[in-house]
Amino acid sequence: MFYHEKREGFARAGKIEIDGRTIATPAMLEVKEIPEWDFGLAPTSLKFLNEELYERLKPQNEEVEVLTSLHLLSPKQLVQTFEETGKKPVYAASSALPSNVSLLVYLGADLVDNVLAIAKAYSGVFLMGEIEVQVEKLQRFPCNCIHCQGKPVDEVDNLYETVARHNTEMLRMEVEKCRRLILEEELRNYVESKVKLNPELTSALRFSDVLRDHSVFPRFKKSRCNFSATESFNRFEVKYFFNRALECYQPFSDAVLLLPCTARKPYLTSRTHRFLRSKVKINVNEIIISSPLVVPRELELLYPAVNYDTPVTGYWSDEEISFVSKWLKRFIEKGGFSKVIAHVTGGYRKVVERIENEIEAEVVYTANDNILSDESIECLKREIEGYERVDLYRRIIDHMLSYQFGISWNGEVKGRYPDLELFEGRKRLARVDRIYGMLDIYEDIAACLLEKNIYTVEIGDFDVKGTIFAGGVVKADENIRPNDLVVFHNSSIFGVGISAMSGREMAESERGVAVRVKRKFSL
Repeated sequence: MFYHEKREGFARAGKIEIDGRTIATPAMLEVKEIPEWDFGLAPTSLKFLNEELYERLKPQNEEVEVLTSLHLLSPKQLVQTFEETGKKPVYAASSALPSNVSLLVYLGADLVDNVLAIAKAYSGVFLMGEIEVQVEKLQRFPCNCIHCQGKPVDEVDNLYETVARHNTEMLRMEVEKCRRLILEEELRNYVESKVKLNPELTSALRFSDVLRDHSVFPRFKKSRCNFSATESFNRFEVKYFFNRALECYQPFSDAVLLLPCTARKPYLTSRTHRFLRSKVKINVNEIIISSPLVVPRELELLYPAVNYDTPVTGYWSDEEISFVSKWLKRFIEKGGFSKVIAHVTGGYRKVVERIENEIEAEVVYTANDNILSDESIECLKREIEGYERVDLYRRIIDHMLSYQFGISWNGEVKGRYPDLELFEGRKRLARVDRIYGMLDIYEDIAACLLEKNIYTVEIGDFDVKGTIFAGGVVKADENIRPNDLVVFHNSSIFGVGISAMSGREMAESERGVAVRVKRKFSL
């Protein structure tokens, strides 16, 4: 019934068959289009009052999971309800408005309807996106849709019916936005901006970040992370990056240089960092301070460090300082550094000052008002003299291999930064994929992963072309997440592709895209 195309976290885009029609999801069903599904004898909210009674009275459908009366739930209960949904498509009945539908889709709703939009209209409410306006306060419709056409309100026949049609179009537009945002991997950025208009929606997003299983969230994405809200600190991408980076980080010296982030990513391509390196031979470990990220130089080509944006005002809130300093402290402790050279000013310096008395290392500040001034650069030179040169590009590739696959590999690093490649003789082993912020791999490393049976997908004995569908998957590594680089194989071939769903979903699903093939090899 459901055909999976693309997943972004809990949200997914696909196709669903309803009454002989194929509908692209997420989708809005009009009242007249809603199939004769079982809506049960009790609302979803009953489960939090009497779970045993709810189990007897809840909707029973093989094709779809129906959730009702979600507006009666608290933010925490709403999140718990979506967490308990199964593999079936989820229909959030009589729950969606333009203001909350993006969050419902983010939490996992595949289908919504226009029941509330119509109810609002017959209550005299005209929806202007997420803003609600009383019809009686309007002299002319502030909309040029096919139903409104900017007409004076008192000249419209069937006023409430017209408003209902308009409200429906507003909701339909939001649902279509959600589908496109999922396909472009931008939904989370949009949801963070939308929920700020309603404290309960904000609470639901926060509960979702801390209460739910995030095993279907991708480690690598082709979209930009916009860290523009407090909720950004709890994004899966941020938490995973910090935890995995700490596991993989292997410093080479007993000193670390702290630098501010730059607008341009990756940092080494920025004018600021290039200028510093042209003036100073930096042969110590480097960590770049940002908000909310703390990024060792060796990991700056990984997502989300390679592709994010954050508001730059020069002012750091106490919450930002506390969050970033906590993680900076953990990286310094992991490195066991005896000396911390802080070439930072302003809010960046406040981050360092917050932990200065909590770490064992000596902290030296080398910048005054401008980190690129002659005085600051001379001071920096004095502090980092005497350290031996290391191959930074080699270290970057080593850390990326460890972060992504948990392996190491010999070879020669070639290419112009940031387009680095790993070779063994003339044979290419891996290359940096800046689109996703990860490594792309070739035959030898793919064979290694196959031998170790990590990030592997076993498929049936069929010819592989551009796409592997879930129906053809025999077994998949449960650690696979959407957008992971995976190694597929059968009895005659193996190859590399990008996963479209988690490993567990591949093994359990009968339909939908599982892997998008990049290249294949003969066994």
